[in-house]
Amino acid sequence: MAKRIAPAVLVVLLISVVGIARADSQPASLFDPARHMLISEIKPGMKGYGLSVFSGTKIEKFDVVVVDVIKNFNPKYDVILIQCPQQFLQNTGPIEGMSGSPIFLYDDTGKARMAGAFAYGWAFSKDCLAGAQPIEYMLQLPTTHAPGASGLIPAGAPVNAAIAHPRWSINQLPRAPWRQSSDSRSAFGNQQMASASLMNMRPLSTPLMTGGASALAMSRIAPLFAGSGLVPMQAGNGVASDTPHTPPKLEPGSVLAVPLLDGDMQLTAVGTCTERIGDKIFGFGHSFNNEGPIDLPMGSGSIAAIVSNVETSFKLGFIDGASGSLMTDETVGVAGIVGKTPDMAPVQFHIVYDDGSVDQTYHFTAALHPRLTPLIAATAAMMVMSGQRNLPEYHTVDYDITENFVGGRSVRISNSSVVGDGTEIVSDIALPLMAAADNPFAYVPMTGITGTFRVANTARSGEILSVMVPQTKYQPGDTVKASITYLPFHAQEANMSVELDLPRDLPDGDYQLIVSDWTRYLDDEKTANPYKFTAENINELFSVLKDLGGIRHDAVFVRLVRQADGVAVGHTEMPHLPPSRMQVMLDSGRSDITPFVTSTVKVVPANVVMTGSAEFTITIQRQEKVNIPTTQQ
Repeated sequence: MAKRIAPAVLVVLLISVVGIARADSQPASLFDPARHMLISEIKPGMKGYGLSVFSGTKIEKFDVVVVDVIKNFNPKYDVILIQCPQQFLQNTGPIEGMSGSPIFLYDDTGKARMAGAFAYGWAFSKDCLAGAQPIEYMLQLPTTHAPGASGLIPAGAPVNAAIAHPRWSINQLPRAPWRQSSDSRSAFGNQQMASASLMNMRPLSTPLMTGGASALAMSRIAPLFAGSGLVPMQAGNGVASDTPHTPPKLEPGSVLAVPLLDGDMQLTAVGTCTERIGDKIFGFGHSFNNEGPIDLPMGSGSIAAIVSNVETSFKLGFIDGASGSLMTDETVGVAGIVGKTPDMAPVQFHIVYDDGSVDQTYHFTAALHPRLTPLIAATAAMMVMSGQRNLPEYHTVDYDITENFVGGRSVRISNSSVVGDGTEIVSDIALPLMAAADNPFAYVPMTGITGTFRVANTARSGEILSVMVPQTKYQPGDTVKASITYLPFHAQEANMSVELDLPRDLPDGDYQLIVSDWTRYLDDEKTANPYKFTAENINELFSVLKDLGGIRHDAVFVRLVRQADGVAVGHTEMPHLPPSRMQVMLDSGRSDITPFVTSTVKVVPANVVMTGSAEFTITIQRQEKVNIPTTQQ
């Protein structure tokens, strides 16, 4: 017979096992008192030096003096306020791209120990007064992903399992920066906010080296990254010199580069490596996007020049090749490990002009990141559309894009844009990527994008001037015929005819008839049939995305609005319900039941992108027809 274990012994054993497991799950501290300095040891007046690259790959020293220690600058985190007295840095002020530069201070014995990382500054600073992130905080950053890390979601994994019945709506997507409406605050209020921001010590922005973009493209790329901490800077491709060289080692003071887009054009974030312990890398001294667990490529690089600017100076740098992965992105810095680099997704865009002047294919690889990948893809498209030349002043772009995702899913966007700056196109490209990453069901990364842009040196657009219908009274089953007068771009007025067959089951009464462009159609669809833009699982979400991608801009939409006599259970329509039955279902307490307005819609292809709309009231009367010519503007 097996012996029973005494309760007291069992408790001791359990405590021992838990203690061993906890010790195994928590790596030993990387803080070395012989090399690193605690924030508690730092006093005003202490002197030392920093390490950074200002040209090529050479790591150079710069002098620093401690001004003070700012307590609780970040929640529960202090910051070291330093002054850099060298004339070079007095002229430039804090340099964007220096983020992460290690700061060493001399202790009482005269030994230099690493105290922190150059990380903060002020815009328009007249001297080089900066904030340094204490190294003791940075060394606590994990360089591997803990099991179940909340910020890094495996492909296909549920992202919000705590919600019993998750529901997604297109309205839940974060508004893209290029779609934000103008601020309603007064100019004076905006000036006050701008002045306040100049008085705040802030994390230095991370320069985003943009290779292969024209000046005009740069002006349109910058808003895409507004609020991300990444500032696009126009730069060339590759390394600073054509002379073959060995990629520099990632070490304290070296360039730490993060390639977000590689290939025929590049997007590379540039900062500085703070510390290397074995294969573990720590850098930046502030967050990249402050998202916790990440998986982005990193590598060493070089600096071509320092650009001194009145507002803020910055480094122009390049990557020499990816050599590892960034695994953590938090308030105090980034951390990763040298070795295997994460997968990137292929992107291929082909641009061709109808006149034969441009026919070019661009190949890229894009980093996979829930928030950044939509911006990366949008930026790649923007750069391609102005790669060899800017779009003509008057133009039409026909674009056909296929986005592929994990699990064999895909979304196709095929449409036309007239005399635009590209923001409409990049918004169409980014939206499915945003939805696939930001939803309550599953994170679905993309596996690749292919697309073609066909550019015509003419604007195929038309403005609806008027719509004429021959009568306003009909019987069920009749055909409504309408004539649209529209004004093509730089041409004489033209006409097109549209027809709509009325349902045979229409009750007598008055109905609204709408002839419109695609924007009015989409707004009416959202109002009449909101369930079409919601999802309760990942399959329904992709169905919504496909439907959105299928709404053509070069079409006219004819809608007959019927009564609000139906409900949808999920995506299943139940039209023409008796009022009592409809009310019972709406009062059932189910979140997936929504009322909708029954409509009859016909899509009429046009050879131009239409703008404008017209509305009529027609009467259904079974016993008579009265012809009353009507013109509506």
